[in-house]
Amino acid sequence: MKKTIVSIFSLLIILFLSGSSFSQTTHDVTVTNFSFSPEELTITVGDAVRWTNVLGNHNVLADDGSFTSGPAAPAPWVFTHTFTTVGLHPYYCEPHGGPGGQDMAGVIIVQNPVSVDDEKLIADKFELLQNYPNPFNPSTNIGFRISDRGFVSLKVYNILGDEIAILVNEEKEQGVYNITFDAADLSSGMYLYKLQAGSFVEMKKMILMK
Repeated sequence: MKKTIVSIFSLLIILFLSGSSFSQTTHDVTVTNFSFSPEELTITVGDAVRWTNVLGNHNVLADDGSFTSGPAAPAPWVFTHTFTTVGLHPYYCEPHGGPGGQDMAGVIIVQNPVSVDDEKLIADKFELLQNYPNPFNPSTNIGFRISDRGFVSLKVYNILGDEIAILVNEEKEQGVYNITFDAADLSSGMYLYKLQAGSFVEMKKMILMK
């Protein structure tokens, strides 16, 4: 009987230790003065973000509606969301901002962990994400993911098809990436950005508004 109790106790300890080895990290964003601080936050897939409203009547709403703190409410309140997919996750305060990075807005950049063995967390496809914010002035973030190591190019063109910027032009490992494009020297208008990785090619539009 004693051996059975000891064995069960040992098993419980092992289960507890194995569970604690995959602890979740919580990152904080402060909501105050009609802004999110920080506005851009990079985390690892599986981590959580905790928004704390310390001043004003605000809320948190994802551009795609995937998460929300509910209707705008006066401070204080706390909202926590766990991110399980890699990529860019833009959000805004419904009363004071809008989708695409308008006014009171922010973005969570979710990346794969380093040296991960779980295949479910590894980028399994090629994808070019919509830039954020869009419209933008003067800089914006462009995210993309690649499923195999290879040569990658990310270029920006004007509407006439002229190449105006080379953002990436090198070998890249499999993973998720986020590149900042600074258009301070360009005039307002529509621009195109193209990702090429092996046989994969995709192009999207973005708008610079000064």
